[in-house]
Parts: sequence; structure tokens; C-alpha cells
Amino acid sequence: MALAQRTAEEELVARVQALTEQAASLPDPAARETADALASAIVQLYGEGLERIFAALEPEVRARLAEDGVVASLMLMHGLYPVPLEDRVQEALDSVRPYMESHGGDVELLGVDDGVARLRLQGSCSGCGASQATLELAIERALEANAPDLLGLDVEGVVAAPRRAEPAPEAEWVELPGLAGLERGRLVAAGRGLVVANVAGTLLAYRDRCAGCGGGLAGGELAGGKLACAHCGRRFDLPRAGRSADDPALQLDPVPLLRNGGPVRVALPPEPAAAAEPAHCELCPVGIGEDHRHLLQIAERRIVCVCETCWSLHSGDPEFRPPGARSLVLDDFRMGDDLWNAFQVPVGLAFLLRSGVSKSVIAMYPSPAGATESELELTAWDALRAANPGLELEPDAETLIIDRTGTPHRYAIVPTDRAYRLVGMIKTRWEGITGGRGVDGAVAEFFAELRA
Repeated sequence: MALAQRTAEEELVARVQALTEQAASLPDPAARETADALASAIVQLYGEGLERIFAALEPEVRARLAEDGVVASLMLMHGLYPVPLEDRVQEALDSVRPYMESHGGDVELLGVDDGVARLRLQGSCSGCGASQATLELAIERALEANAPDLLGLDVEGVVAAPRRAEPAPEAEWVELPGLAGLERGRLVAAGRGLVVANVAGTLLAYRDRCAGCGGGLAGGELAGGKLACAHCGRRFDLPRAGRSADDPALQLDPVPLLRNGGPVRVALPPEPAAAAEPAHCELCPVGIGEDHRHLLQIAERRIVCVCETCWSLHSGDPEFRPPGARSLVLDDFRMGDDLWNAFQVPVGLAFLLRSGVSKSVIAMYPSPAGATESELELTAWDALRAANPGLELEPDAETLIIDRTGTPHRYAIVPTDRAYRLVGMIKTRWEGITGGRGVDGAVAEFFAELRA
């Protein structure tokens, strides 16, 4: 019911926006002026009515109504919101303060005058070249959610980021489901190459990669806010931006995280476009040809192109793993519609692998930007194994490809680097919104190569 209600609200908002744009684009100036005047008169009329209604309500009733997104928008529009603007600005700043503190900084609200909030960045965020990015990623997004009626910001301690030849890609706020109730003192793999820890009630997100040995952090021991790497034993102080307690030169890579009393979200840059094959080994300067070896960087689930020597030297490292050796088309594979629906993958093509870092099963499915990841319910994976006795995947090294986009359905187990090759083919041939015939052709070509 709640989902249907949100969908109806979104459709109504979209319709209002579309009609507003149509009115603004009317070729006749007199018609545009009349449309603007009519919309303004209707808004004022409804505002007067709402003001009289809310004046007759008890304060607790007004507070409950403010929890509804649509009603809250109307209350803000007409100055009826029960929580003062300055209080909402302070709540927004409190929501991002753990992230600011994880970078050794803080933010202070100096006041709100004529709808403009005056802020001061403190600590390492003040005067830092990255302070502009910190402001945009954390503070401004939180204020947009908590205080959309704020007219502007006046910030002390911001140093504009250096000019770049090309603008940096804008980070995308991505929801991490199931983490809002993470218990204190726990550290979990959160997907997308991240770990999230609850330190004294504060959620902190980091890239799942040790700054000392490159191994995954998900299996480390968290005690008193310090995380000990399970591979090399180095300790990192999570509340202090992941700085090493053993080596001042080492520091983990923190990721902006917002909670705001709702779902946990992190700011991630968009997936980079597929790069051309390197002309040399990614671990040494030796040149390599097209027919070269690969290693899997297991924490980031990234393919590394290497020479024969580096493949031999690093195949046993905690950070890397060689791809699997099996390529099997599974003609007798069993997967009914009910079982497929239990995986909750929104498209008909998926890649499943067992993560040796998070000890979970990861589903990847294609999009025009590359592979999108989600963590599977283990009950669905167990049911799939029960329907297909003997189904096992070597952790990280092997991938189960499920193609249910056509008839008959197709299934195969392939080395993970080969699965990523299919991801690259899909990305380069994607057409329109759904992928179109380019995706169908890429998948058909891939399975034809497997059978050959």
C-alpha cells in the first residue's frame, strides 16, 4: 500500500512539473502571464485554507502530519511547518557530523538570517582544498532533505577545489539496504566494495581495502573504534578517518555516509567508462600482448591485466586470486519462475558469484553504466543449490551466468574475468533505455563462443 501511495505521489508531482513547463513554454506572452497568475491565485487560495485548517489542529496532530512527505511540502510552501527552519538546519548538520568528524573536521551553525544559513567549517575541513567537495557531498545534500526552504548558504573556511581540465564526475547517493539497524561494535561488508561499521552508535563507511596490505577489511576485528586487518594485523582508527594506529603514513579510504533517520546512503562516483586494454602489466612495467593473463582484485572485484611473471608471483597473495578454469554450458540447469523471482533481480540477465571477502553471494546485472551489484538472500541461493545438486562456485574465481531474456533460458559457469568480458560487450552495445538488440546480440554471441 505504501509503495502504491509513493508511486501515485511521484506521478502527481511529475504531472505538476510537466504542466508548469508547458505553461512556461507557451508562445503567447499574454497566455504565459495568465497561466502564471492563475497558478499563483490557486496556490494562495489553498494556502489560506490550509492555514485555517492547521490553526484548528492540536500541535501533536500537526507534528504527525509533517511526517508525510506531500503534506510536509505544502506546509513548507505556506510557512506552516511546525519545526523552525534553524532547528531543521541544525538537525541536518547533526546528521552529517559523524562523517565530518571522520575526516578530522566539524561544522558549526552560526545562525540563520533571512533564510540564509551561516556555517563555519572547523578542524581539518577548514581551509582544506577538499572542503568544497565535502560541503557539496555531505552538508548541501543533507540540507536539501531537511530544509528545502533554505534560501542559501554563507560558509566560512571553504577553499574552492583546484580547477580541473575536465569537471570531476558528480557522486551518486546510493542506498545500502539493511544497515540502519547495524548493532554497535559490528563491521559488515556492505556491497559495492565497501564496509560499514557502527562505532559507538555512529555508522562509518570505508572502501573494503586495507591501506597496508590491500586485503579486504570485512573479516577484521573491531574493538574500541580500532579495526585490525585480518591479513596483516595493522590497526586503523575508524573515528579518525581510518588513520593507522601503527604507521602514520597509512590511512583507509572513507566514504561519505548519510543516515537522516531513514535508509543508509553513501556517495559513490559513477562507474568509469570501460578503459582500453593496457599495453603493459598493471603490476610491473613489462609489456603484454592481447593474449595476457588476468588476476582478480577480490576486495574491489576488479580485473587486473598482468604478465606471466606477476601472475605467478601474485596468484597466492591475499589481495589477488586467479580466475577459475571452468567454462560449462548448463543445459540441464533447473530454475523455475518462483525461484528466479526469489532473487529479486530486476532484469532477465544476472551474474552470480560467491564473495570470499563478505562470505555472501553477489548478484550483478547489466546496465548502460556497467554492472550493478546487490547482495542476495542466502535462502534463495540455498534453494537454487538444492534444485541443482553439485552446484558449487569457486569463491570470486567463478561466475554463474543466468540468461532468461529469451527462450530457451541459458545458464553457464565461466571464469569471472570472462563474465566481465560479457559485461564490457553489453556496455559497448547498449541501445536506448532497456539495452535493445545490442544486448541480445552480445549475449547470443557470448553463448555461441562458449559452445564452440
